[in-house]
Amino acid sequence: MSFMYPLVLTLIFELTAAYVIGVRRMYSFLIIFLVNCLTNPLLTIGISLLPAEINMRQLIIYGIYEPAVILSEFLIYRYDLNEDIPPFRLSLFLNLTSVIGGILWQSIF
Repeated sequence: MSFMYPLVLTLIFELTAAYVIGVRRMYSFLIIFLVNCLTNPLLTIGISLLPAEINMRQLIIYGIYEPAVILSEFLIYRYDLNEDIPPFRLSLFLNLTSVIGGILWQSIF
């Protein structure tokens, strides 16, 4: 599985969503970019390690992996971002945007 394809899609979705909800500092965009360059490949590896035939695959991805990503990104944003948007809300919104965007992207293409 290529790591670049999901990473590029995630960056497009999340950086656009960050701008839409009011993130304006270039440093904040850089942090969002770097955080996703760390967490997205880890998520992609975790997903690729799951057997395709596992019945609970989607539950594991959306019930365990995504909340772990949201929590880890929140902790980084809380430490390093200086935006008016609460860090947990930012992490949750950006990740929901990329998950929903990814699902829509896969269903269209």
